[in-house]
Amino acid sequence: MENEEKLKGDIGEEAVNTLAFKTYLKYWCYPGPKDEKGSRKEICDLLILFRNTAIILSVKNYAFKGNYERYFRSTLDKAVAQVAGAERKLFNNNNDVYIRHADLGESIFDPSNYNFVHRIIVNHSTEPLFYPAGRLTATGKFVHIFNWDAFMGIVNELNTIPDFIGYLNERELVFKGRNVTLMNGSEDDWIEEVQKSFREYAVNNNPIGNNYALISGNELDLLADYYWNGRKFNKHFYEKDYNGFSFQLDEKWEEYLSQKEVQNKKIADRASYFVDEFVKNEVLYSHKTTNLELAVELLSLSRFERRIIGSEFLAFATKYKGVGERFIVRRYGKVNDLVIAFILYSRDMPHNVIMQIIQIAAEGYAYWNKYEDKKIAIIGFSQDMMGFRFGLMNVEPFPKEHEDQVVADLKMLKWFTNFEVFNITHNEYPK
Repeated sequence: MENEEKLKGDIGEEAVNTLAFKTYLKYWCYPGPKDEKGSRKEICDLLILFRNTAIILSVKNYAFKGNYERYFRSTLDKAVAQVAGAERKLFNNNNDVYIRHADLGESIFDPSNYNFVHRIIVNHSTEPLFYPAGRLTATGKFVHIFNWDAFMGIVNELNTIPDFIGYLNERELVFKGRNVTLMNGSEDDWIEEVQKSFREYAVNNNPIGNNYALISGNELDLLADYYWNGRKFNKHFYEKDYNGFSFQLDEKWEEYLSQKEVQNKKIADRASYFVDEFVKNEVLYSHKTTNLELAVELLSLSRFERRIIGSEFLAFATKYKGVGERFIVRRYGKVNDLVIAFILYSRDMPHNVIMQIIQIAAEGYAYWNKYEDKKIAIIGFSQDMMGFRFGLMNVEPFPKEHEDQVVADLKMLKWFTNFEVFNITHNEYPK
């Protein structure tokens, strides 16, 4: 029995490590965080902190032995209580809580930094053919429920933190007020024993008058519905005028993937991975504070926003690939509130000259734009797309003496004398 429990624990720990170190979530992850200066007890399986959002995640690895009621009671009831306990520890604690990040070291958890909290339970078993999509804590807070395949499916598809959080936000919005059950598998999988278990579950969990929803399909089918409706769900999910409904979403994900526009989107998205690779190989090569700040800004962009930056980078680099000696060109773009300054220079330019030019390019834009945009990400590179120089400039009005010097430098270089502004439209689903 002891060996069996150890095996379960090892599998659960491996699942947490997969999320924490082998997906994009690793930049924001605290696997098995402990109160470093308190009890030293593990707070939860995984804590994800991204800007003003905290995600508390519990991974459960209880064996499923065909008894649905016992399985849900063993996993969900305990897991919901554990997630609620972790939230109390973090947000309703009279003492400071210190947690440790693998790369950043120890820091104090400041609950005032987080306006939004998502609670997630992931059941490592994928055998149950039906399960509730969410539960409420004793204080009425919503907890997302996934099986392992479902959760990894959306993590791999919604593979940026803002895309992932956007889905969780909408999923909670439509599910919190309903008793939602997801039904997976084919008709052949629903043998008489499973149907009997489902009837018992329905009687116990969906009494007449309760606001319930039955969804036939897996989590990716649900995600397809979300994509198809402009990152909202089907309008009927939001209806409040009836007590219950059922949706048939089986194979909706395969149908979504078969669309020409979706296939074109997948091809177009390849350009977006320039941002991922740039951050991974260049920016996070060092964990200096300035590097981490730039990484946070770039990784805060959605997949589509990264595609815009990647596409513009590749177009810019291709256009000026053959520049001559002592040549420098600039291009500026804006995605959301972040200005991206691309600076391309010929490979023969000395390092000190490059750094000076990059500074003038960033400060010159800030002055030209009357300091309206507050953050500028600078990405400089040579004509062979090597020798990256980068940084993040937090824009504030320059002191008079420094501003005069910026103006003088711009006049000398004849920059921003004929600066043309134009908009470029990118379609997420190209035709």
